[in-house]
Amino acid sequence: MKMKRMAAAMLAAMMTVSLAACGQSGDNTKEASKKQTKETTKTTERPEAVSEEDWEAMRKEPAFGTELNYLFNGGACVSAKYLAEELGYYEEYGINATYVQGGSVVETVGTGQCMWGTDHIATMLVPVTNGVKMTFVCGAHIGCKSIYVPADSDIQSVEDLKGKTIAIHDGTGNSDQNICYRLLDEYGVDPTTDVEFTNIEDNAATVAGMENGEVDATIFSDYFVMANYPDDMRMICSITYSPEFQDEACCVTAMNNDFLEKNPVHAKYIVKAIKRAGEYARLNSEDAVQLMYDTDKMTGEQAVQQEFWDSLHFGLSDAFTEQSLRKIAEDYLRLGIITKKDLTVDEVMDMAWTEVCPDSEMGDLTVGDPVEPDNAVLTIQQKEE
Repeated sequence: MKMKRMAAAMLAAMMTVSLAACGQSGDNTKEASKKQTKETTKTTERPEAVSEEDWEAMRKEPAFGTELNYLFNGGACVSAKYLAEELGYYEEYGINATYVQGGSVVETVGTGQCMWGTDHIATMLVPVTNGVKMTFVCGAHIGCKSIYVPADSDIQSVEDLKGKTIAIHDGTGNSDQNICYRLLDEYGVDPTTDVEFTNIEDNAATVAGMENGEVDATIFSDYFVMANYPDDMRMICSITYSPEFQDEACCVTAMNNDFLEKNPVHAKYIVKAIKRAGEYARLNSEDAVQLMYDTDKMTGEQAVQQEFWDSLHFGLSDAFTEQSLRKIAEDYLRLGIITKKDLTVDEVMDMAWTEVCPDSEMGDLTVGDPVEPDNAVLTIQQKEE
C-alpha cells in the first residue's frame, strides 16, 4: 500500500480528538476565556418560549437559575448540543448551559460532573446496563465509522475478513469492537471466532501496521480516512454507507439520572433545544459547519468536514432512535456484548431509553429520519461510483 508516510504521520499527530467525537476540534482558547467570564444569572421573567405552567414548575426545580454544564470535546458527531448553545436555544428556554471539556460521557455524565453529553451507543449502552447513572434522551445521527482495508488489499468483502486481524483503538469491549461485532455479524462472519482483534491506541501506528502487513483491516472514523487517506484505504462495510445500517442511530445524547429525576421540566427543554439544533444541523448544514469554524470547533479542509457532516444525517425522531436502541440491545445480548446475566431487551430499554421531550412537543420541526436509503446517505456502491 502506497501510504504517504511522512505526511500521514504529521497529519495523525495533528488529530486531537478521539474517534468517539468523529471529527476534529480546534483551539478552544477563545471559548475558554468566554466561559471563565460568564456569570450565572437567575432568570426572573418567563421566556416567551416556555409555558406559564412549565415555568412555574421549573422555578421549583433545584436546577433553576444555576449554570448547567454539559460535555463537549469537539467534533461533528456530538455537535448538536453545542449548536444549541451557540444558536441561543437553551437561552430561549431560560436555561443557562455551558460546555466543559475533558473525560468521557460515561465518566462525566454518569457521575454528575456534567448533566448531558453525546457519544456512540456502542460506547455507552453496556455501562448503562452495568449501573452507570445515565439514560439516553434523544438520538443524534446515523453513521460515522467503517471497516477499512488498504486500497490494494486482496480483501474484497466482509467474508474475506475471516482469519484476518482487525485493529481497534479504544480497548476490548468498547465502541470500536462493539461496532465491528455487529458489522461482521450482519454479513455472516462470527466476530467471536472468525477474526482476531488487536488494540492499537495510535492511529498512525495502525496505518503503519497496515503498511507492513501486521494488520489486515481496521475500524476508523470516516472523517479520519476522508481527510487523510481517501485514495489509500477502501471501505469494506460501514454503519454510515452500508444499507443495512442506514435505518438506525449511531450516537445518542445521554443525561444524568439524578438530574433528570429532580429537574424533569428543565430536562424537557434541554432536549427540545438539542433536537432543534439537530434539525438545524441537517437542514442548514453549510451554515452549521461555518459556525463550527467561526467558533474554532473545527479545523482542517472545510470541504471535507462538510462532506462528512452531510453523511451523518442529524435530526432523528424518538421513534427512530428507540427502534435503533432495541435492535442494538437485541444484538448485544445475543452476541454477549452485554455481560450482565439474565437481562431482557425490555429491561435494557427501561434503563437506556427515556422519552423526555416527545416529538409532539417540537411544533413545526420536520422529522429527519433516513427511513429509505434514497433519503439517507450514499450506499457503499454509490459512493464508489
